Amino acid sequence: MQLRGLVAAVVLSTAVLVAAHSDTDPLNSELQWGTYRPNLYFGTRPRLPNSLLSGLMWFGLDDQRNWQKIRHSCELGDNLSEYGYSRHNGRDFGEQTMRDNDQGVEIKSTFIKVPGQLGGSWAVRFTGRTLNEDTQGVSLVYYFGLEGNGTLSTSVKDDVAMVRGRTPDLGNFRIRIVPAHSNQLPVVPEDLRNIGGIHGGRISGVGLKVPKTDVWKAKDAFQDVLLESAQTR
Repeated sequence: MQLRGLVAAVVLSTAVLVAAHSDTDPLNSELQWGTYRPNLYFGTRPRLPNSLLSGLMWFGLDDQRNWQKIRHSCELGDNLSEYGYSRHNGRDFGEQTMRDNDQGVEIKSTFIKVPGQLGGSWAVRFTGRTLNEDTQGVSLVYYFGLEGNGTLSTSVKDDVAMVRGRTPDLGNFRIRIVPAHSNQLPVVPEDLRNIGGIHGGRISGVGLKVPKTDVWKAKDAFQDVLLESAQTR
């Protein structure tokens, strides 16, 4: 069974590649990037304060009210029957399965890191499947945010999204987002159809301006956009 989904938020998708520039110490450089957001089902950041971070959110498409139940941080009330890393070496590899029976989806994340100068590069791949034939699909929301000073610019062309940016600690970085060829277009819920910046295609994106201190509240910011869209329909 294939997974159908819409990807949205600051930048959204199924695969991510980041090249970062920072610490010159070999040990610190090797450990610079990782899944250092343990309170989330999945998230990454460098071992630097006030820097670039990313995270995963999702919600089912069968019920328009599901956007009020967006999965983001690990909550007991989400009733996931499985989540957490089944394999992780603490340095350059991690794999987990998130099984969400209430939303009718199973999502797997695989994180790998390639050593190199100034932090090397890392990638994450999300794959998934719906848990029954009647499930319409799921909306995956993968976001990036800056807690401190810096710049981000985004472009989408030929179903590939590029994000470029710069921070004082990381220097220049580049994020490339590529959907799998097997991705299927979902039926977009009405609550999402009026949001500026979200458009048809296997990759869509929207930029949100929030205070630097509120970047970690990505779920709240995204829900506010959905609620405002629903109220103005």
